[in-house]
Amino acid sequence: MVKDSERLPYWPAALNKKMAAAYCGLSVDTFNQICPVRPIQFTASAWGHRYLRQSLDNWLLSLDPNSSSKSTISIADFFSDSPPVKRRPRKREI
Repeated sequence: MVKDSERLPYWPAALNKKMAAAYCGLSVDTFNQICPVRPIQFTASAWGHRYLRQSLDNWLLSLDPNSSSKSTISIADFFSDSPPVKRRPRKREI
């Protein structure tokens, strides 16, 4: 049996602000200042606002200094039956 301490955290697809900040590894104040992702509105109240986890993932990936601006691998590459295509590395513009 798996102990609670050994389980990975469960992150729902739509997160409230406090959970979204924790998911991003930020305090709520910092999250408010720097996160460009806008919540979806389930209710008229601020309590009904939720941040989509996928949108947060896309934003965080856009901040990664280790990746190029455009990915060289597409989703189609994962599901293709054809042999892999050799790609030349892109020249980085300075």
